[in-house]
Parts: sequence; structure tokens; C-alpha cells
Amino acid sequence: MNSKSMKWTFTGLAAATAFATGVVASADSYTVKSGDTLSGIAKEKNTTVEKLAQLNKLDNPDMITVGQVLELDENAEAQAAPAQDSASQTAVASQVEVAPVTAETYSAPAADYSAYSSSVTLANGNTAGATGSYAAARMAELTGVPASTWENIIARESNGQVNAYNPSGASGLFQTMPGWGSTATVDDQIAAAQRAYNAQGLSAWGY
Repeated sequence: MNSKSMKWTFTGLAAATAFATGVVASADSYTVKSGDTLSGIAKEKNTTVEKLAQLNKLDNPDMITVGQVLELDENAEAQAAPAQDSASQTAVASQVEVAPVTAETYSAPAADYSAYSSSVTLANGNTAGATGSYAAARMAELTGVPASTWENIIARESNGQVNAYNPSGASGLFQTMPGWGSTATVDDQIAAAQRAYNAQGLSAWGY
């Protein structure tokens, strides 16, 4: 047996011995399985045969044994990690805590309510405005209460300001309390007002 053959035999023996004594592969290593080839492992781990042979001091890259623990290129697994698909990204995003919108920082999203105009102006000059007129029209559809009544409520409660806030906790066009739901958008405010109306009627606003 020549010296090269002896090296190969010793390499295989050392690997088998390590396997038999319970060597556990680390995060930066790979345990050879039946049918594995060094080129296949290199491709799977996004590295090269040359790097694996150098790291593991393999005289013959074609000779690896089942159970042999191969050290990997330290960057191989990081490079080989697949990008998250959109479903995984959505799952991660859903776990991120988002600070709730508060009345103090709420800013109404841009929307065009120019097709609406309020015919109600209170004695103090308050009016529902275009946005309030839209909200009043939606509430009329949802509750059967005339839009003019809702415009009066909006004019009195918020002067048509979607970001109106009261220290009591009431906010939005209808000045609903947090228990009735979010006031983050105009449609949220309408939904909250509908819940308040369904529970208390117009008495929720002192009518």
C-alpha cells in the first residue's frame, strides 16, 4: 500500500471513528449520507469542491464516507439560505407590533369629498363641511336618520374636523368614545358612529 492509499484509508477510518464516538455536526458542518458526493454537497451548501477539500484536508475529493463530518465554508449556509417567500414575509410582518394611532397624532388620509357640501351652519358658525356631509350621507343610508340630523351632530361635535379630539377620549367627526371602535379613517368613524347609534340611538349624542 503506497503512502497516498494509506492517507485515504486513514481519512476514512478517522471519519468512521468520529461517527462511532458520537461526534455531532455543528451548524457549520455537514454529516455525509449514503449517496452523497462532494460536488453535490458543495452545490447544496452554495460553496465549492475546492473549498470543502481545503477545509477538510481531503487528498482525494472523490473519497468521502458515510458518517464523515465535513466542515463547511463559514459563509456557505448564510449564502444558501433561501429568501423568504411572500407568505413568510406576511407572517413575520403580522408579528411586528405597531403603535396604535392616537387622536393627537391622527392625520386624515387624502380623499376627495368635493362632491359633498353641508347645508347646515350652526349659530356659532360650526358646519359639517364636505367630509362631514359625506359621513352624514353614509349614516343616513345606514340608519334611516336624515342626513341633516347627522350634519347637525357633526357640526356640533367636531365642526367637521376628522381629527377633532376631546380630553375625555372622544374623537373624530362624531366624537365617539374608544369603545365604539377605531377613528383612524373617515370610514372607521362612520362605523363607530353606527355602532353607537345601534346601541343607544341618537341619545348617544344627547338627542
